[in-house]
Amino acid sequence: MALFSADSEWRLGWRIAGASAIANATGISLLFYSFSLFIKPMEADFGLTRGQAGVVQSLVVLAALGAPVIGRLVDRTGFHLMFLACTLGMVAVEVGLARWGNGFAAMALGTALIGFIGGGSSTVLLTRPISAHFKRWRGFAFGCVGVGISITTLFVPRWLEGVIATDGWRQGYYMLAAIALVIGLPLVLALMPRNASVHGDVPVRGPIDRAFLRSRDFWLITAAGVLTNLATAGVIGQLSPMLQESGIGPGQAALGITTFAIGQFFGKLGGGWLLDRHDPRIIAAAFTLSAIGSFALFLSAGPVLGILLCATALLGLLQGADVSIFSYFIARRFPINQYGTIFGVMHGIGWIGTAASLVGYGASFGYAHGYWLAQSVAIVLLLVCAGVILMIRFPEKTTD
Repeated sequence: MALFSADSEWRLGWRIAGASAIANATGISLLFYSFSLFIKPMEADFGLTRGQAGVVQSLVVLAALGAPVIGRLVDRTGFHLMFLACTLGMVAVEVGLARWGNGFAAMALGTALIGFIGGGSSTVLLTRPISAHFKRWRGFAFGCVGVGISITTLFVPRWLEGVIATDGWRQGYYMLAAIALVIGLPLVLALMPRNASVHGDVPVRGPIDRAFLRSRDFWLITAAGVLTNLATAGVIGQLSPMLQESGIGPGQAALGITTFAIGQFFGKLGGGWLLDRHDPRIIAAAFTLSAIGSFALFLSAGPVLGILLCATALLGLLQGADVSIFSYFIARRFPINQYGTIFGVMHGIGWIGTAASLVGYGASFGYAHGYWLAQSVAIVLLLVCAGVILMIRFPEKTTD
């Protein structure tokens, strides 16, 4: 039985959404969206190639192993313990990389560890209390969670670029760890209510119910997530060098990250709001098509700053909406008390697409002497993705 009616969801829900947004703003997502700023300094420091840098970041794919584990545990134990343990672990690894990271192997190992434990500050954990508490405003609440990283991405990359330029990339890692430990952790634990409905209507007990793995719709949702990640994740990982390869400077490239974050902001809030009011498949397909427009602009812009900024903003729309989209799809299609497990498996498989994209964009730069090949492939992948999304089926929506 729900603890709160639809009309009063925000009475307690603002604290749930706010705590999840802060966690998203200060955790592993911040490292992921800022990583492109570290690529060239690492190349200069210990000779990483662009492809090796892509491999380092792609090892966040160990989240593919961590996500189902964390999803299952949060279904059983709730939010607070998992968030505390995973955040402290992530901070420890970031500090270790800043102090002792001295080459490709060390950075690869450290990034893989961050990927495995960092799911405790990613959407696998953060969307769980949203799914359990919200019904009427679930899509918009998902969007509010995502806005956290959009806000920090508006300001942190430009500040972090200055820190790295002045004091080196190691100091940049120290700063990311401090943001998570000093700002994120205490605020989230204080704000997230302990009596929130984090378990859903029936807590999970006993062995895992794997019936969802036989569902056509689970695999359609998962395929759409993989295709989205294949097409777009590599751009995020190499956004700063990609913009600079188009002929603009580092400062303008950092501005491109800011316009990407602005697009994310509108994609998260606008996408969530639209999901609550219209057929979610149509909304998801429309946001996918916006990213196709982004890649078309990248291919045709040259060094024209205004067009490049428009392209990053359009890409941000899809990247902003995608967490809301796939969280909403799982919550709408499957039982809430199994949300963490099901979303964790879907999210974990999706990281395979993320890793392939990060490596692929780096390889495209080396093989094709630019990013045009990866951008062209991305357009095809997103067209297929839009078609897959339209094939997903949902039960009739209830209003209780």
